[in-house]
Amino acid sequence: MLSENFKSGRGMDGVGIGHSEIVRFFESRYDSKMDIKKEIKNRGLPIVASVSGGKDSMAMALWLREEGFEDSNPVYYVWADTLWESPETYDYLRETVEPLHNSGKGSFHRVVSKKYPEGLAQAAVMKGAFPSRRMRWCSDVLKHQPIKAFIREVNEKHGCLSVNAVGIRAAESKARSAMLEWEPGSILGAKLCEFTWRPLITWVIADVAAIHARNNLKPCGVYLRDSLPAQRLGCHPCIMSRKDEIKAISILHPERIEELRELEEKVAEVATERHAKKGETFESLGLNRPTFFQGKDGTGECWPIDKVVEWSQTTYGGKQMMFPGVTKDGDHEPFIPVDDEEKGCAMFGLCIDRGD
Repeated sequence: MLSENFKSGRGMDGVGIGHSEIVRFFESRYDSKMDIKKEIKNRGLPIVASVSGGKDSMAMALWLREEGFEDSNPVYYVWADTLWESPETYDYLRETVEPLHNSGKGSFHRVVSKKYPEGLAQAAVMKGAFPSRRMRWCSDVLKHQPIKAFIREVNEKHGCLSVNAVGIRAAESKARSAMLEWEPGSILGAKLCEFTWRPLITWVIADVAAIHARNNLKPCGVYLRDSLPAQRLGCHPCIMSRKDEIKAISILHPERIEELRELEEKVAEVATERHAKKGETFESLGLNRPTFFQGKDGTGECWPIDKVVEWSQTTYGGKQMMFPGVTKDGDHEPFIPVDDEEKGCAMFGLCIDRGD
């Protein structure tokens, strides 16, 4: 059995268990990685697998089935719906992901925020603010908290801590390349999970493609578009979207741009009313009117959605409309954090799903 310190999750919540100690623990406790998987199978621990409809989380779900975990363990596939996904994502989840996960011995579960059941738009209006690089409440409120609540329900049902499986691959980023396949506890909270498990951590994109082909399953249609194919699957758009993603939305889903335009007006109205009650204004506070997109340089510079769309249509460089920040290719990507550690739910395998 695992030590109580690891089982409680305290090691992942600031009590001083570092990366090297975790490695030493696993090296001393088990002869091989396969032994860990066997122990989880033998103990029948419930597995909560975070899915998004993206190619990596789907690959993880297919692998769990191929490896027989649905036969040996209760497996729950959980999707945190922000109600801000693309139409293609909702179609894929409804037509492919949910039926697949419910066809075997596992089960598919959609969860939403209890406080904001209508998702991101409702949360932004009620808060009078959009999420930003420094206040990324969207990840916590709309994804982490609903999934944590679901995991607690599973734990209570089975009388033990769960294993949280996430479809993260080391090849995706520098930060992810430093992650372990297994960690005791959960980065989502103390006494929540026995393990955080990243079964695809050593996979490359060819492995992901191969398991889809083996199961005669296509990935979500956003990856397969002839024009403006997506590299990621997640919020539509995300506050950290790339130029080509914004351009694709403006061309393929102009109704979302209209929705954003109206949402920015609503959020600004709420914020204006709140400031007025205190005898303040945006100008007196030195603030900009809230907009969905904000620069990553920390100045609070905001662009309304129409200006962002106009910028997305410019050629690479976009110097005629430019925020601070230049990519290695010389293109300006104003909304993407430079540091991988700032990438919100991407680090938890809950939404963003990029290629190698």
